[in-house]
Amino acid sequence: MIILATACSSKKSTTKVDKTKVERKVVKSKSKTSNKKMTTLNDLKTLKKKTLTYYALGDSLSVGLFSNEMNSRFTTLFSNDLQKGTGKKVTEINTSSVGKTVTNFGLPNVQDLIDKQPDITTIEFGTNDAAYGVDAKHLGDFTTNLDTVVRRVKTETKAHILLMTTWSPSDGKYIANDATYDQVIKKIGQKYNVPVVNLSTIWQNNPQVTKNDLGYSQVYNRQKDTFHPNQLGHDKIAQLLYETVKNK
Repeated sequence: MIILATACSSKKSTTKVDKTKVERKVVKSKSKTSNKKMTTLNDLKTLKKKTLTYYALGDSLSVGLFSNEMNSRFTTLFSNDLQKGTGKKVTEINTSSVGKTVTNFGLPNVQDLIDKQPDITTIEFGTNDAAYGVDAKHLGDFTTNLDTVVRRVKTETKAHILLMTTWSPSDGKYIANDATYDQVIKKIGQKYNVPVVNLSTIWQNNPQVTKNDLGYSQVYNRQKDTFHPNQLGHDKIAQLLYETVKNK
C-alpha cells in the first residue's frame, strides 16, 4: 500500500510540472500575438483566400478625374498597393459616377456592394452633397443616407470600410460647407468604428494637387478643370489610403 501511494503521488507531481510548462508556453504564445498590431492590412493578409475584392463607391473623384490614365487613378493605385502589401491578387470593382451624391447614387447602389461581398471598400461622398448647402434638409438627408450606407455595409458584409472626406481645391467655393459635411462623416465613422481618411490634409493650402492644364482629357472624355485632383493628387490619395490600412 505504501508503494502504491508513492507511485500515485509521483504521477500527480509529474502531471503538475507538465501543466506548468504548457501554461508557460501558452502565455508566451499569447504575448507574441499581442505584440503584433492587428491592422486592416494584417487582417487582409490572414484571410484564407488567394484573391481579395476591393469595392470603390463614390463620385467623380473615385471615377478618376483627372488622373493621367485610368489605371493611375487613386482607386487602382490603391488596389496595386493592396496587392503588393498582402501578396494576393486584388480585384477592383469601381461603382462611381460624376456629379453624384450619397442620396442619388450611394444609397441606390449599396445593395450591389453588399451582393459583391468585398473584403475592403472605400465610400467617398460629400463633395457634391456639400454644394447643395448646409440647410437642415440637405445636411439631414446626407447624414441619414450615409449612416444607412455604412450601417448596411457594416452589418451585411465582412468588408473593411474606409470612409473618405470631401475634396476641394485649396481656394474652393464650398470649403465652409465641406467642413460641415466632413464633421458628419467623422461622426459616422466614430459611431461605427470605421477609419476616416481625411482628404483635407492633401488639398488644404496645396494648389499643386489640383493644377491641371485645362486641356481636353481623352481618358475621361471631358474638359479638365482646377477642381479635381491631378495625377499628383491621385498619388497622394492612394498613399493616404494605404497608410491608413497599414496603421488602423
